[in-house]
Amino acid sequence: DIEQDEAKAIRHLQAAAVEGDALARGLIGSFEHYSENYILALQHFMIAAKLGHQPALSNIKKMFTNGHATKADYAEALRGHQSAVEEMR
Repeated sequence: DIEQDEAKAIRHLQAAAVEGDALARGLIGSFEHYSENYILALQHFMIAAKLGHQPALSNIKKMFTNGHATKADYAEALRGHQSAVEEMR
């Protein structure tokens, strides 16, 4: 059953996200964005970006361009992403 598999996949992603998996956060953000839950999508993308996930930062930039995030949101994500990248060096 596809719906059951999707629900199971979401549960696994959520568990990984809680453990700090940036990719899982980004995927949940993408799912929320696709579902037009822009506030939740932004929250997940923001966390992922601050963990150094480049695609999440790009998604926040797109959300800003499309009016679903503010300039301040993008600036915060950019600062957090840069900080995470610096820490990884």
